[in-house]
Order: sequence, then structure tokens, then C-alpha cells
Amino acid sequence: MPTARTAALCLLGALAVAGLGACGRSRSSERVTLPPTPVLSIRSTWAVVKSPLLRVREGPSSQATVLSHIRMGAVMEVLTRADREETVENESAYWYRIDYQGLKGWVFGSYIELFDSRSTADKFSSSLK
Repeated sequence: MPTARTAALCLLGALAVAGLGACGRSRSSERVTLPPTPVLSIRSTWAVVKSPLLRVREGPSSQATVLSHIRMGAVMEVLTRADREETVENESAYWYRIDYQGLKGWVFGSYIELFDSRSTADKFSSSLK
């Protein structure tokens, strides 16, 4: 018969394992399947506006509210990309969530050029001016 200390440790262990074979009981193991986790990246992606005036929208849709406009040559950080491509004005591209000087919103990908580093984005931006 287990002591009080052993029983307490057993209970803590059972809680930690969430029922995957609790102390001294013979139960069949349960298989736990966790959903896939996206890989985090510490590398930033940068974008440069390549159209005369880019609309920044509240959501990834041409029907979403326009928050602001950004001029050609502006460099912005890309925070994420929508899951699927869409077609806007006969162009197919992804929507990108961006941060431009504290303004966060969504822009359509056919109006921007993507870069792996801020320095290459800055060089491309200079060539547009």
C-alpha cells in the first residue's frame, strides 16, 4: 500500500502526464496527436511599394476598409502572408500583412516587391526614385 507521499507524487505525475498511464493502474496507452506548429522565423522579410499609391487595408480583401495609402518606394516590414492567392484587377497574388512606420495593415502582393534584407529593399527603393 502506497504512503501518503507516494500517493501525492503519483497524483502530481498523473496530472502532469494527463492520463497517459496513471500510477499503478494498468491502462492502455493513449496516443496524443498534437496539431502541427508553424516554424518561427527570426528573419524578416521586407517589401517595397512599386505602384504609385498603395492602399493599406484593414483585412486581406479588396473589400476591406482602406486605412491609409503608401507612396512608391516606401520600404515596409512584412509580418505575415495570407494562406491563399487571390485575384485582384486580373492579377493573382497573396495578401501581405505589413508594418510601415507603426501602421499595420494588409497590402496586395502584385503592388510590392519582396526582399530578404532591409539593405536590398533600400537599394531597390532608391532605384525607383
